[in-house]
Amino acid sequence: MATLIGLAVRIKDPENILGRGEDLGITCVLCPSSTPGVVLGRRHNPMGIPFFNCPTSDKDVVLSVEQVIGGAEGIGRGWQMLMECLAAGRSISLPSQSAGGVKGLMRVVSAYSVVRRQFGVAIGQFEGIEEPMARIVGLGYLMEAVRIYTAGAVDSGLKPAVVSAIAKFTQTELARKLVNDAMDIMGGAGISRGPRNRVANGYIGAPIAITVEGANILTRSMIIFGQGAIRCHPFAYKEVKALMAKDYAAFDAAFWGHVGHVIRNGFRAILLSLSRGYLASVPAGPGSNYCRKLAWASATFAIWADIAMGTLGGTLKLREKLTGRYADILSWMYLASATLKRFEAEGRKPEDRDAFDWAMQYCLARIQEGFDGIFANFKLPVVGGLVCKVLGIWSRVNQIGRDPEDRLGHRLAQAIQKPGSFRDRLTDGIVVSSIPGDASDRLEEAFRLAHESEKILGKIAAAVKRKALPKKRAPHLVKEALAANIITQDEAKLLERTIKSHEEVIQVDSFALDEFRSTLLDMKAAPAK
Repeated sequence: MATLIGLAVRIKDPENILGRGEDLGITCVLCPSSTPGVVLGRRHNPMGIPFFNCPTSDKDVVLSVEQVIGGAEGIGRGWQMLMECLAAGRSISLPSQSAGGVKGLMRVVSAYSVVRRQFGVAIGQFEGIEEPMARIVGLGYLMEAVRIYTAGAVDSGLKPAVVSAIAKFTQTELARKLVNDAMDIMGGAGISRGPRNRVANGYIGAPIAITVEGANILTRSMIIFGQGAIRCHPFAYKEVKALMAKDYAAFDAAFWGHVGHVIRNGFRAILLSLSRGYLASVPAGPGSNYCRKLAWASATFAIWADIAMGTLGGTLKLREKLTGRYADILSWMYLASATLKRFEAEGRKPEDRDAFDWAMQYCLARIQEGFDGIFANFKLPVVGGLVCKVLGIWSRVNQIGRDPEDRLGHRLAQAIQKPGSFRDRLTDGIVVSSIPGDASDRLEEAFRLAHESEKILGKIAAAVKRKALPKKRAPHLVKEALAANIITQDEAKLLERTIKSHEEVIQVDSFALDEFRSTLLDMKAAPAK
């Protein structure tokens, strides 16, 4: 499909024609697909999802120096170009796709949990369904905050390499987690593929986002803290640059600044831990307690980052389990900051308070998990694990955060199952089809009818309790209720429409044998090449 191909190549100059040595490093070039020797046309099949990923090969392709991005001056600058492009693109594409996907899931499962009934009760009323539903809503609120916050940084002209890695890693991981929650809620309707199924393709395609633009397992264990510890540190990067330039005066200034920074951070971390963050200066408002805890977490993280760099040195990059836990803490602090920003920027909407509280408490609980993991596994030289063991006990007693309470999750799960501004705002941007007969149109119509007929069903249920009607489930007593003047003719018609709509929505797709075969992926169609 491509008419112009971007390539990253390693250029060598064995005859030193450019006078810059033999190995000139990674370089970015542009190559028209019509260039002799370029071979295109084959396709990979990533999980059966229409995500174009195609191999490119070549034989004896000749390119001129004018095709190097930046010309001769751009030779050897390819890695910098790639990282800058990745920092911008990775901040937007997959984080936005993940946030949008979760919004779509939220719209579907909130409606389905009202329409689908079990034992005569809407499944959304069961606590077992409330738990994953609350996660979808709370983390969906958080993910939209991260999307806007991160895209805003790029829009302002920044190219945040570490932040883009955090956004890509966390958003895609959360999307994978939440699509599993959605599948649990949908049950058989989630696993039966066909035009009615609104979640299966997202479930099948989740590993693609995890893998592309920097595999998450690598991003977490090596990139986020590995790069962030140096690039985001106020003195470490200056020390490295000074050593590379052999500027010893600059190194001395950075080194002693680093020493002072460690001492200040150490005292700050101790004081904030003892006071549970109350000594931190924070803005007043509903988020003030979360700001205090983030200040406390930040100070603790900063001192332990310095301890890791100081004691492990160059071997730190090999301690990937440890750096992964540091990456978790840094990532969840960023996510919490984005959530705070959203709540404040949107005017502290009272109807969003439960979603905000749930998301912030979830972030702080994950930060606490990260610290617990560090204290359990970071063995300091000389004193061994004694210091970390004592600190681990103190950390578990004096927790930064814990998971949201069930009551908060209950309110959140019930709120999203009601039509109104809260549900519409949290799923803003998601297209709801108005084409009659489309799966999303049918589901939304059934959801609306369920709420319109709720009071009518309540009348019938009350009549059953006082034995004015036989003991059956309310939807099966429409004619009897009408005959007994418990409901009106219009109410009976509404109930009949509701029942018909619900029966249609909970059906899953089925196929004749020939149709069924065409829905399967035929991986034996052609031999691998």
